[in-house]
Amino acid sequence: MKETTKRMILILSFALVLAALAVTLPLLFRKGALKPVSAEPLTVITPEPTTEEDDVVMRTPVPTPARTVATPRPDYPEKAVNLLVNGTPLFAVANREVAEQLVRIYLDECARENLADNAVLLTASIDAAISTVPADGSIEYAEFDVAINRLRKNRSLIPVRRTVSRVDAITETPAPQNEQTTLLPEGARMFRRLGVFSRTLIYVETLYKDGLAVSETETLRIPMQTGIPRFTLTGVYRLPETFDPNDPEAREGEPGPVPASLSFSAPVRGRIAAKYGLASGEMRYGVDYAAAPGTRVVAPESGTVIFLGERPGLGFVIEIRHEEGFVSRLSFGAKAVKTDLVLEKHVKKGEPLAALPENEGEKEAFLHYELLIDGIPYNPLYYIPAK
Repeated sequence: MKETTKRMILILSFALVLAALAVTLPLLFRKGALKPVSAEPLTVITPEPTTEEDDVVMRTPVPTPARTVATPRPDYPEKAVNLLVNGTPLFAVANREVAEQLVRIYLDECARENLADNAVLLTASIDAAISTVPADGSIEYAEFDVAINRLRKNRSLIPVRRTVSRVDAITETPAPQNEQTTLLPEGARMFRRLGVFSRTLIYVETLYKDGLAVSETETLRIPMQTGIPRFTLTGVYRLPETFDPNDPEAREGEPGPVPASLSFSAPVRGRIAAKYGLASGEMRYGVDYAAAPGTRVVAPESGTVIFLGERPGLGFVIEIRHEEGFVSRLSFGAKAVKTDLVLEKHVKKGEPLAALPENEGEKEAFLHYELLIDGIPYNPLYYIPAK
């Protein structure tokens, strides 16, 4: 009951306050005590800065970064593309087909650059990732000639990796061999064997990067020819102090190998004009026969004709190869001698070979006869029975 009375008193008091305000407010507006709120914008007063730096910061407006949108340049071809190497733009070209042609020609030139005659290209490839994107005007545009020249001058722009195989021929001459012999006079030299150099083919693979060789690897070695050393005989023979050149039985020089089945005879009937051996400081490697011009010259032993023709200092020469390594060499002195012989003809012992030529004003003609065994001259008189 008491609570209800309290609520009624509060409601009644609130109603009396509202009634009083309704009567008082109009009177105050009429007397100017209260004014309505104006519709003008409010003025914002900025506090004074404490320093000059604060003044710049607060009074200078901060610009908003503008977003740049690349647009194709009007001088680019419609289908121009950027050529990218490992994702980095290099330059722009007319279109994708031009870019492919540019890279293809560049690779071909690099692959065959400085390729020697003894070399073969094994592999060649671009050592980078190449791609294209539509041109956006952000990089330089290059015509084909300009672009290819730039690549040629700077191999690092588009690196190329290539492998080249070449063949090197290595030749080596074996150390010469020399032997002293009493079969030749002192100071004389004879080449028993001229020698052969060794020859080896070596295959080498070379890796090139950016036009420069960075490594070489030997892949194969093939021996092609085995070397044979040169063999020389050096004479140490001296004329014996007791030698008498006028002695018909005198035999200068050492005897050679004794043949098992050969029997030699004098190639011409005449006198011995000069013997084998040293004479006036020079060595004579055969016997000189003297006979009348037109005298027949015959084969001293059976064999095969292996040489017919002129040789310097000897004139016309006939060489006959016998068995067991023996060779007869007959020198006529004259440049031309009439003969019916031909090369490789087999002749029998005593068969006519030619005739001694006539020398104008001379009563005798001469025949020089040498006997070689395995290429070494020996005194023929050791093999021709004495008359």
